[in-house]
Amino acid sequence: MADRRLAVLLLLYLALAVLYGAANPLFEAPDEPEHYFTAQYIADTWRLPAVTPETEPWLGQEAAQPPLYYLLGALIIAPVETEEARESVWPNPLFVPGDASVLANRNAYVHGPWEAWPWQGYALAAHLLRLFSALLGAGTLLFLYGSARLLWPERPGRALLAVALVAFLPQYLFLHGAVSNDPLIILLASAALYQLLRFWLQGGGRRALLLLGLTAGLALLSKMAGLILLAYAAAAVALAVWRRRRRWAPALGAAAGVVLPGLLLGGWLLWRNWQLYGDPTATNQFVRIFGGHEENTLARVLDESQGLWLSLFGVFGWFNLRAPSWVYWVWNGLVLAGVSGAAWRLWSGGPDRRPRWLLVALLGGWVGLVYAALLSFMLRTPAAQGRLLFPALVPLAAGLAYGLDRPFLRRLAPTLALATALVCGLLTIPLAYSVPQAITLQELPPGAAEFNRQLAPGLTLVAADLPAEAVRPGEPVWLTLYWLRQGELDEAPEQVVELFGREPAAETVGKLQSYHGAGLYPAPLWPEGRLIADPIGVRLDEEMLAPTAVRIFAGLAGEPERALLGRVKVIPESWPETGPPVAELEPGIALADVTITPQTATAGTDVQIGVTWIVSAPPGRALTTFIHLGRPGEEPLASGDSPPLDGHYPTDLWAAGEVIKDQYTVRIPAGLAPGSYPILLGMYDPVDSSRLPLSVAGERQPHDSFVAGHVQVNAAD
Repeated sequence: MADRRLAVLLLLYLALAVLYGAANPLFEAPDEPEHYFTAQYIADTWRLPAVTPETEPWLGQEAAQPPLYYLLGALIIAPVETEEARESVWPNPLFVPGDASVLANRNAYVHGPWEAWPWQGYALAAHLLRLFSALLGAGTLLFLYGSARLLWPERPGRALLAVALVAFLPQYLFLHGAVSNDPLIILLASAALYQLLRFWLQGGGRRALLLLGLTAGLALLSKMAGLILLAYAAAAVALAVWRRRRRWAPALGAAAGVVLPGLLLGGWLLWRNWQLYGDPTATNQFVRIFGGHEENTLARVLDESQGLWLSLFGVFGWFNLRAPSWVYWVWNGLVLAGVSGAAWRLWSGGPDRRPRWLLVALLGGWVGLVYAALLSFMLRTPAAQGRLLFPALVPLAAGLAYGLDRPFLRRLAPTLALATALVCGLLTIPLAYSVPQAITLQELPPGAAEFNRQLAPGLTLVAADLPAEAVRPGEPVWLTLYWLRQGELDEAPEQVVELFGREPAAETVGKLQSYHGAGLYPAPLWPEGRLIADPIGVRLDEEMLAPTAVRIFAGLAGEPERALLGRVKVIPESWPETGPPVAELEPGIALADVTITPQTATAGTDVQIGVTWIVSAPPGRALTTFIHLGRPGEEPLASGDSPPLDGHYPTDLWAAGEVIKDQYTVRIPAGLAPGSYPILLGMYDPVDSSRLPLSVAGERQPHDSFVAGHVQVNAAD
């Protein structure tokens, strides 16, 4: 029965891994193009690569990686015709890795018909390698199951739970749906852990030691984590023999029985790296290619723990695409329940709960070694990626299953894990790389503003659909642009969308530059004669001034013309507090907190009038504030009339409940006789110059003006 359920889990895992491999466009996983081209280099030349100026642009740091994965990959793709691979790959010049907040340019490459099903050329070769990764992942699950059965032979359900948790882990599926050497080192580390557990629990002879040494040697040929695995395996078997015989000579002999075959199989690689790079592990090449040695501290590295933790569960793309937040809540909940359950079992009594502390320490020691090695690497170069902890999956998954092994959780945990895997594979990843729709002119939304502006030869901005709702600083402004390509394009233009707020005109509060389709759908790929409905998100500056009416301009990079698309209302996170109203304007505007600075001035001095508006009902039209120096009913001696906030937040955008802090300027005119002069303010409609009725304490004021205060004008020195 357990074997049947295991087979079902493996089939489900393979289906999901293939789904992830098909949903994620080629080379949209960390280092995937370098992994692929390293395997293709071997398939083309049948020579091991090395980091040189010639190989570095395509192979990068992977040319310094141990070669086993790439040799196996080369055998798989050798029959496939891949000569045009380098010419077919289309990099995105504005690609933004490592930032999950980006709204565009998360794709490292442009993907077109040359990658579509039925796969051919390098697309076929890459997908074959992705399938190879999926099969390696199935092998890891088998060793995980075998390890859990060794730990708990009477509890097959616990072993199945461990397998299900890993099989439905979105990050595991993403990794095993990509071209990478990580699946091979994870498999070999899991195989070595399984062999170590057998040796620890059941004993074994020279054959077992030889097989373990060869496994560690293969791991060394897969990734440098294999060197740590070899040392750990030797120490573990030495400890196991010492426990039985209490003699050091047999223990050291057992360790040698692991180390010698491992070094005979993989030691040549250490020598080769020393000769090529002056570093047996070739780590110096990774550090150099990633930008040289960083002056990292342990504290700074530990600050990256959040990203490391999240990427244990599901961070996709080039570390710039996150799962929905509830996915992390699910996995955090499972980890919390598992850790607390395991702690309770370890400290409580009962036949199944008596811990084998030395075995727990042995397995925990491997987790600690893997983590310590990662921290050491992170001190030298950016590497906060959860996948690098997966060589420790056997103890991690077994421990989690141990803590979750309760009747209710045994069923709930795999169900929740499967839900996260399906959502990420069916929705999160495919939607992130979907391209805009092609529509007809008749399908243009009725609310879209039409422009029909040709912004470059062969490319016309037909219309734009702007958001109707207000947004806040730091949030994205979402709009849809409708473009039309007419004729062939010599190159792929980059669209530019800029947002301008209350800041000086030369500064933007938001900008997007990318190929169309958020970087995924350049104009040369469009069907001619169809409109492309291109949804765009432009994130506003968190520090921008609000409220304001942000103006939106669109154009093409390298072209001078920009089209003003319209405006969108931006409001602050919260409206400021204010004092009681001192005057009311009909309908629905109150005046509060009026200040005059300075109150004593000379000719030529600018006087600032601060005003706070309180809105109880939207004006629904654009009004102008009048600021007059002089007595009511007389011709003003000076004026500072202006729409509120210098026109950056007109009253036709105001809504009930808003509080707007405003400021106006009046300059004291030359030749004005010394004396005390009132400053009057109010509002009028610029269309017909009619003033809004203004009342103080319920009494309408003459000329509908409010006496804000007085300025004492002195004679010039």
